Amino acid sequence: MADPTPSQSRPERCASHRCRRAARSEALRRRPAAPGSRLCGSCGRALAADLAALPALHHESEQQLVLPARQAGLARVTGHRPDAPPVSDAALEARHDAVVRLASWARLVLDESADAATGAPPGRTVPELAAFLHRHVGFLAAHPAAGPAADEIAQVATALRLVVSPPKPELVPLGRCVEPGCDAEVSLPGRGGDDLVLRGPMCGAGHVLTPRQWLLLNQRQSAATIQESA
Repeated sequence: MADPTPSQSRPERCASHRCRRAARSEALRRRPAAPGSRLCGSCGRALAADLAALPALHHESEQQLVLPARQAGLARVTGHRPDAPPVSDAALEARHDAVVRLASWARLVLDESADAATGAPPGRTVPELAAFLHRHVGFLAAHPAAGPAADEIAQVATALRLVVSPPKPELVPLGRCVEPGCDAEVSLPGRGGDDLVLRGPMCGAGHVLTPRQWLLLNQRQSAATIQESA
């Protein structure tokens, strides 16, 4: 059998970890890279979409920097300033990481792309860096480091999306509300964390239980359990 010609040889596979991971899990086949690129068409479009979305995501994440105030935690005491509001470490880290990673890939493009070198370098802000990389996304997708670039930029976008729209925690039901006339279910975040510290148990109608009401709820639940087992 004759050796395959270059046109018959197997096309290079997509360099993105997303495709490699999907192939290992047998969720789908690892796709071939698009012509002139080291990424498949799907991963190339995802890279461009992430870069296009980053400026808005970074702007929206700024609204999540300050956590909700603790109950009565910021009340002013005569002669004293209130404590500074708590800041979200996750939001700070995601925003800082976005600048560092995008700046690193922008530097690679500036150093190695003749077209990029002729223009003004972008400022060290997410909107400018993302816009610059989006203009040169074709060069980035064809670069030997296209796979790591696509993966890191996807991680940056995912981290900011989680800050802007965090997943809702699983709620553990505790019983019926103890507020007079309210029969809504009281619940707590299943994993605790900031929601538990800052909010405490809350019913579906919006009543936040005080420690005394929480104790009353526990006593009611214990009494009900005893009656059921009697």
